[in-house]
Amino acid sequence: MKIFKIFIDIIIFIEIILVVLFLFPNILGIKTYVVTSGSMEPLYPTGSLIYVKKVDASEIKQGDAITFYMEGSTIIATHQVYEVDKEKSEFKTQGINNKDDEGNIIHDVTPVKYSSLIGKPVLCIKNLGYINRLITTPPGIYIIFTFTIFIILINLILEKNQKNGGKLWEKQKEITRTL
Repeated sequence: MKIFKIFIDIIIFIEIILVVLFLFPNILGIKTYVVTSGSMEPLYPTGSLIYVKKVDASEIKQGDAITFYMEGSTIIATHQVYEVDKEKSEFKTQGINNKDDEGNIIHDVTPVKYSSLIGKPVLCIKNLGYINRLITTPPGIYIIFTFTIFIILINLILEKNQKNGGKLWEKQKEITRTL
């Protein structure tokens, strides 16, 4: 019983930490994204969770990493700016791990328009993206929800049993014997 209570406390603590890591930044205007490719490794490893703060396009300079919508799609990418073209209102970007046979970084073919800018990464937590993806998409959402309800119900039953001086189980055995 005491071990189960400790287990429940640990689970609740982990859930609180995850809420803080995944949801709290939104309140501060920071969005979270999962890194799904290795184009920016080692700076942003695959499976990392990056925290992106909205910034004005005028604040971006050469060498900054930016998060943006790829042209004509809802796909989101994070790459490094190697040139800012103020006349055309666009950034020229590159994935720092996208290299040719000679080891030179390959520039992205399509420039990023200022209007496609989401923001600038301010924090990266390695491997946290895997957990985020698991618990924020089906079937992970359903598993976490069911597990949480199960833990709450078991906890309520155990608390009721404890308040009854442990007699709840004795009553259950007595009812089962009479059937």
